[in-house]
Amino acid sequence: MRNNLETLVTIIQTPSSISYTCPYCGERVIEDFEDFLCNQGLSWIDFPDWAYNPIKCSKCGEEIDASYLLD
Repeated sequence: MRNNLETLVTIIQTPSSISYTCPYCGERVIEDFEDFLCNQGLSWIDFPDWAYNPIKCSKCGEEIDASYLLD
């Protein structure tokens, strides 16, 4: 006889991309997450102690100080 026990399943998500709207040119930018890590000089091995650098808009080239939100 089987018991009707429940369990909590956690769906683990891996980031696939980042997106932002450039405050200089107003364009929405979507970038592959692996490219973002490379551009920032970051590695998964250092997570969660990442220190983010300003990002450069791929549309207009301006440097942007950014705040980060995990969704």
